[in-house]
Amino acid sequence: MKAKDSQVRYSEEFKRMVVSEIESGVMTANRAAKYYGIGGNLTIYRWLATYGMNSSKGKKVIIMTKQEETELITLRKEVALLKRELEEAEFRAIAWESMVEAIEIDLGIPVKKKPWSQALLDAKKKLYQGVEDSESTATAASSDSQSKPSTKNLRTIKRK
Repeated sequence: MKAKDSQVRYSEEFKRMVVSEIESGVMTANRAAKYYGIGGNLTIYRWLATYGMNSSKGKKVIIMTKQEETELITLRKEVALLKRELEEAEFRAIAWESMVEAIEIDLGIPVKKKPWSQALLDAKKKLYQGVEDSESTATAASSDSQSKPSTKNLRTIKRK
């Protein structure tokens, strides 16, 4: 009866070291197999396919100029910033919604059920309260008007 040979497992670091030696020309695949005592004819060639410089066959390779790379990095940072700002805005919207519900419950004022046209009229009055031109005020008061009021005499409103 023949005793079974134990199966040898190699670490990824060892595999990469052997592959780099072969690719740099220090030794051939057959010589590396003999030197390190690696069994199997195809073992090293599989390592070369997996860890070698030519392992990117069939994979998408993107080549960029330095300018494109910096632009990509900048855009990724901007997207991350915008995601954080969107998350904060969503939290603020939830907080406002909660406050409106609390006001409706505590004071019994139907804030949410206010007609849209009335809410728009109130917002326009608040926005154009510094306007002296009566035509602009009349335009702001009508919610059906399609033309925009004059903005030459508007008071600037600071937003938080």
